[in-house]
Amino acid sequence: MRKIAALFVPLIVGFGLSACSTIEDLTGSGDPETSVAERAPEIEKTPVVRIESLELGRLFRGYMLIANGVAPGTGYYLPELRIRYGGELGPDGFYEFDFVAAAPENPNQGSDAPVTARLLRGDFELSPLKLRSARGVRVWSSRDSVEGRF
Repeated sequence: MRKIAALFVPLIVGFGLSACSTIEDLTGSGDPETSVAERAPEIEKTPVVRIESLELGRLFRGYMLIANGVAPGTGYYLPELRIRYGGELGPDGFYEFDFVAAAPENPNQGSDAPVTARLLRGDFELSPLKLRSARGVRVWSSRDSVEGRF
């Protein structure tokens, strides 16, 4: 029995080490300081056409800013609320965001589609400390902006 175990231990260790090197090949250099998001290419995003609604929801520890907007066409993905001014308050005491989304391969597809087919939702979590000194939030699209006051 010991002979069989002695044969399988090096075999299992060998498979384990080969799997580790394969994982490093798939993920990059194996440097733990570099995340997958940092190695991924940056996707260019375009602003949505208009903001439909803006909500501020309460979380256990903080708030969630939720914006619904209309994309220029169908197939837009990865909606995001990008904060302006490096995360600092704007000159008028508002936190400002750009509502953007990644365009599909053919950005003109579905431009005449109904609004319900082009709706996107973007979220951003806000801490209570950030909101303490703010007067409100403002979300920008390519044509307009919507603001919510506290």
